Amino acid sequence: MKKLIIYDLDGTLVDTGEDIAEAVNQMLRQMQDGAALPKEEIRRLVGGGLHDLVQRCLQTDDPARIAQGAQLFGVFYGRHLFDHSVLYPSVREVLDYFRARAQAIVTNKPQPFAQDLIRGLGVADYFIEIAAGGSTYPKKPDPAAVLAIMGRAGAGPEETLMVGDSPIDIETGRRAGVQTVIVTQGFADPAELAAAQPDLLVENFSALLAVARERG
Repeated sequence: MKKLIIYDLDGTLVDTGEDIAEAVNQMLRQMQDGAALPKEEIRRLVGGGLHDLVQRCLQTDDPARIAQGAQLFGVFYGRHLFDHSVLYPSVREVLDYFRARAQAIVTNKPQPFAQDLIRGLGVADYFIEIAAGGSTYPKKPDPAAVLAIMGRAGAGPEETLMVGDSPIDIETGRRAGVQTVIVTQGFADPAELAAAQPDLLVENFSALLAVARERG
């Protein structure tokens, strides 16, 4: 039986794609004379953290431009955090199902955005910890945050489940030695997710809930 459930945030618990894409394009308009990227393309670039996203969207390795882009993104995104972002269907039901167990979030999304998002959507009380990008832990796929939370929760690898939506989450779970469930409703290409071979691939949280009820 699993004692600890660890979730990714963007594309897993919350559909943040629209708001992230709008903030990216606002940043690009300010830095590249009106340039913009298709929103679906931006969604595919989410997962590595803010600076990784800015670097890939600007297509630059210049630290000064990346820092400027991150600052512009952050100002706009912080003001529009809830324009379109919502919990995916059945997320709250899954959190309720696992309420008697320890639940946490490990995300490359930086603070304060991660905490503000979870609080604003009314689900912060489900989690014992939110380990976000820019914290004392290195970013995923480094498993340090997962392992630290496991230690504090007293959960071994066989007692821990990681739920995510990206190859980064699969690699993180693999490095931590825990089972990983991937939902395909998020931001990554389902074929890419299947090729990365998670322990379980499900379409959405409704399917995850059905599996949880079946396996306990």
